[in-house]
Amino acid sequence: MPQVTCPNCGMTINLENRKRIDFNLIVDAAKKQPRTFTELLHITKLSRKTLSLRLKDLCEKDTLVKDAGMYKLNGASEFENDGRNFVKGFSRAFHDRRIKTGLMLIALLIGYSTSGYVLARFFASPPQPTKINPGPVILGEFAMALDVSNVNGLYAWQAVITFNSSELKVIEATSGGFLEGEYPFFVDATDVDDGVLLLGCTLYGDAPGRDGSGRLAEIVFGYFTQDYEKPAMIFTGGIFDTYLLDSHGSVILIGNSTMLQLSRLN
Repeated sequence: MPQVTCPNCGMTINLENRKRIDFNLIVDAAKKQPRTFTELLHITKLSRKTLSLRLKDLCEKDTLVKDAGMYKLNGASEFENDGRNFVKGFSRAFHDRRIKTGLMLIALLIGYSTSGYVLARFFASPPQPTKINPGPVILGEFAMALDVSNVNGLYAWQAVITFNSSELKVIEATSGGFLEGEYPFFVDATDVDDGVLLLGCTLYGDAPGRDGSGRLAEIVFGYFTQDYEKPAMIFTGGIFDTYLLDSHGSVILIGNSTMLQLSRLN
């Protein structure tokens, strides 16, 4: 079975680990109360196909039972401890600032199907007391696009977008489709730091890198004030960097020829 050993934390990550983390996400959600398929889809952020397969496996193993369209836990889960230990071990690696930049890409390259939900758990701070204040009211929304131009052999990318969190909120981030393929993986995380959106996407396996120009992602922001500061993309200087990689893991230079641009759509 294909696997990757992280050179920094020593963990072995393979498709079986990923599968068990998917199971654990579903079990965690169903443990609190019975869930519909749609609720599990939103909570786990798995694809419909992946979620259907995982639910079928869990029901066959009698970990979950389906009753009147609701999935509920059927006793203790054999996946819970393994999943939690894996997440806990991976989370410890983020305390080392030297490897924070690369871990986003590592998670992408090994093919996490759990998308931003798992990354959010890695980055998340300890749970805070529930706040009664609902927060500022969103007055409206606008969309922005992340586009690449004249690129050769693009296999994976990571982008860091900053915004004023007192004025804006990330509503949704979706793949633009430029790296569509058999196993495309798109990740978004807003819990990395206050006012920071971390995006990334990769192809998988021996797929050739993509040439040309296209859309990497679209982001919808909600604004709390009419006079807000425009989000911006940063390339270096923070915990994470913005970069493009080819299929050999080499950095594709962003300059006069290959361009990466964040622009407003509406």
